[in-house]
Amino acid sequence: MGAFRIALESIFNRIHPKALKYTSFGKPNPFVFENAANVLKQLASSIHCIPHAMDNANAGSHHFKRLYMIGDNPAVDIKGARQAGAPWFSILTRTGVFKGQENHAEYPADLVVDTVQDAVDYILREECTGQTL
Repeated sequence: MGAFRIALESIFNRIHPKALKYTSFGKPNPFVFENAANVLKQLASSIHCIPHAMDNANAGSHHFKRLYMIGDNPAVDIKGARQAGAPWFSILTRTGVFKGQENHAEYPADLVVDTVQDAVDYILREECTGQTL
């Protein structure tokens, strides 16, 4: 987000007489997670989402049973997902900031895995149970 904001601000300020005014939100602000959920709901509405990925009782209104946050930073990614609450499920990877063997003490994730691939495999197992991939 930082590089994009700098580039946008630079271009805007070169072609407009007044400086760009902006408010930026980033993780762990719950607004970021709420916004992501809203974008996913809009996408689901436009692409005839697979019913098993949503709560079947509310499939028409696109209430997801679970949304996944995969991240390597407990203080940002995991904290944000935990603050956002349901339906967010946090998966902490040991691929960057976090290198611990156990779950993070202050910001524990719902699941800790070694790699992003492990996280994706877990999600596919959870979401595609009984289906052939």
